[in-house]
Amino acid sequence: MQNIAGKITIGNSTLRLGKNSRMLALDVRSALGIPAHCGRIVADAAAGITAKPGDEVKVEIGYDAQVNRIFSGRVHSLAAGLTQVHVEALSSFALLAATHINLVYEKQTAREIVDNVLGRVKVKAGRLEPGVRFTSYTLSAGRSAWANLQSLAEQCGFDFYADADDRATFAAWKPTKVHDCRYGASLLEYSWENVPEPFVGVEVYGESPAGQGQSDEAAPWLTKKEVKGRAGQSRGNVLRLVDPTARNQNLAGEVARRQWQRYSVKARGHVRLVGTSAIRLGDAIRLVDAPGAQPGLLRVIGVRHRLNGTIGFITDIDWEKR
Repeated sequence: MQNIAGKITIGNSTLRLGKNSRMLALDVRSALGIPAHCGRIVADAAAGITAKPGDEVKVEIGYDAQVNRIFSGRVHSLAAGLTQVHVEALSSFALLAATHINLVYEKQTAREIVDNVLGRVKVKAGRLEPGVRFTSYTLSAGRSAWANLQSLAEQCGFDFYADADDRATFAAWKPTKVHDCRYGASLLEYSWENVPEPFVGVEVYGESPAGQGQSDEAAPWLTKKEVKGRAGQSRGNVLRLVDPTARNQNLAGEVARRQWQRYSVKARGHVRLVGTSAIRLGDAIRLVDAPGAQPGLLRVIGVRHRLNGTIGFITDIDWEKR
């Protein structure tokens, strides 16, 4: 039997996991579509943790043979009592959620826009893919920087999240790691729900005559020709979107295709595993020997790691199948 191992760094303090650990409970959560990942740590007051808000937090956990980092962020709050210390930490995307900016970008790719915003907010960049090139793109101060960039990711058919090293990922889902969840071994329970398609297709309507005899800079009232892109079927329950950034037919078509990818979900569900710290957002899992489970890769969209004296080390995964 493998022994739980790892460490938690909170400012200048370090908690070792394993036998005689001063760490009493750990709960780390991350999910797509939620701005900041959250780490909650409960330690024995005798551990001597003296951290303050803003101090760096890193969590590494696993077993004797392999330890993986599952969280990086900074202390958001700390509450100390007679016997326990409670620490809540958030990933750097909390800065994006708290920042409001008003900017206009001309002839920039989505990656260039994201990279510029991350630099302004001082969030580290990880894997950033080019995405769509826009003639003009506006970030409104009426929404947080995170909400603006999340919308930009959706237009590109991308995911936008912080990885376990607290670096921004802005990219399409292309899993490089596939984890087998085997019934009778690591798999404790699972649920599977087939999802009816909410839409049969997507249409995106722009508002410029570009690509129809005019330039990208032309005003929309100079023509009555329609700028429209389509993906999926054109009859039935079609999602119709107005996108001012789609200033020509090609761009409208590209945005429609990338948006359509978001709605091509066939099933969703949940998996509970014996603690498996190697699974991260953007990975894929596969259910092996599980009664009633369908074959294929399942996209990891949410991860929760918990460790305490009641349940031991447990990993919960939310997934979807495209």
